[in-house]
Amino acid sequence: MWVGMSVSAHSLQEPLAPTGVVDELTSSAYYLERGVEKRRAFPGDDIPEIVFLLERHLRDGSVPGFYDGQFQATIKHAPELVRIAHDGDMHHVLRVMAVMALQESLDAAALEETLRSLLISAEDEFGVEYRVFLERFTPSNDPEWIRRQLVADLSRHARFSLAKAGRTAPIREKIVRMEYYVRPRMSRLLDPDLSSEQWADVDYGRGLIFEIAYHYQQFDDYERAREWFEMLTENLEGKRETRWAHYNLACISSLQDAPVEAIQHLEKAYDVGFLDVAWMDEDGDLESLRGGPAYEALRTRMLGAESEENPSQ
Repeated sequence: MWVGMSVSAHSLQEPLAPTGVVDELTSSAYYLERGVEKRRAFPGDDIPEIVFLLERHLRDGSVPGFYDGQFQATIKHAPELVRIAHDGDMHHVLRVMAVMALQESLDAAALEETLRSLLISAEDEFGVEYRVFLERFTPSNDPEWIRRQLVADLSRHARFSLAKAGRTAPIREKIVRMEYYVRPRMSRLLDPDLSSEQWADVDYGRGLIFEIAYHYQQFDDYERAREWFEMLTENLEGKRETRWAHYNLACISSLQDAPVEAIQHLEKAYDVGFLDVAWMDEDGDLESLRGGPAYEALRTRMLGAESEENPSQ
């Protein structure tokens, strides 16, 4: 199961103070910036284990989606993850990964309690996100504007983590806001002649359609998830931006014991650019397909295409 996630920082609380520190005070490599303030050093390379555990989940420098058991290695590090998630001086990518990992470290109620302070209103979150899309060709260097972007991005990832945990209440407002935006604009957003690379509002709106579908998928409301994913796949057939919609439809089909349909969606995802074999091999939603001749044949094709695309690997 995948949701494409942007990596774009702020919050309060005390700084991270992991166990195993030494007495020497020094700057710590895994903090984004601390000015003249010093942190206690860590033995060896000065970076705690939890940071390496989180970094292992990055994909080509970007934040991935979710699959069950993904953060198994971090489940015993809940206190550290909580501190990282709420430390405004921590590197933003690590904060995002901590927010994601907490979904497996805490029960659903505790997760909601922990992440509540990171959620901002739908008006603030989507207002910032929309402006980011509109200004992507003329980015602002204003520190306060950058801070607002990171706050909104962290709220977005907290929303994804809560959805994965099945906590619908904190997310309903966001879904309503997304649907409010896209429904009056459907004819434009689903016009195959409009390129999302050229029209920021189209790119933004199609992203919201995907996120609506993804949230319903996380809530196990597969009927509604299908409805929204298929808005993209059926209207934008052959477009590269449908590859994750097809991929998630494959996950739903696999979970609903429809392997032929699942393989068809994976093939369509491949046809429009999906090549992440490693992710496909790890995703628990596709477990029922693995080892089957159709899955293995497609996997071989993907590996061959990936080698051609990256000949040095």
